[in-house]
Amino acid sequence: MEKNNYPADAAGTNETAANELVLTRVFNAPVETVFKAFSDAEAMAHWWGPKGSKLTVKKFDFTPGGIFHYSQDFGGMIMWGKFRYLEIQAPEKIVFVNSFSDEDGNITPNAFLPSFPLEIANIITLAGQDGKTLLTMRGRPINASEAEEATFFGMIKNMEQGFAGTFEQLDNYLSESGK
Repeated sequence: MEKNNYPADAAGTNETAANELVLTRVFNAPVETVFKAFSDAEAMAHWWGPKGSKLTVKKFDFTPGGIFHYSQDFGGMIMWGKFRYLEIQAPEKIVFVNSFSDEDGNITPNAFLPSFPLEIANIITLAGQDGKTLLTMRGRPINASEAEEATFFGMIKNMEQGFAGTFEQLDNYLSESGK
């Protein structure tokens, strides 16, 4: 596989954890319910992002080629981000590219870590068993320099901790929304 060719061949990739971030979590909710939490703007506003931030949705078009553009308020400090959806197979797969952005949706560097890659390709798969859902998220930089890739892979532990908090918020959202 060509380096940084993640989105184009996402459907058939069998990457290893050595060159990507791999996260798994089991949710006590059916696949369709977990998928809906990713496919609904109001739901995303309740749980997506780091703990302690307030998310505001500016645009949400959950279709291939669509955009999820949002801001996160960290007690007065505002950061923007966006997803560009590449592939959606309800209810088991979502492929998107995640970036920091400005208020207009233009891709921007990470304000705190300028050497972080501009684009991260992500594949979320959902598999159901006995009313529960196994979520697997795979992510890696695309169109990144060697220095940006080194920054990304050097941040794996921090990203694992951050996503643990995000997925805890999803777990709470699913419990509170009555599944």
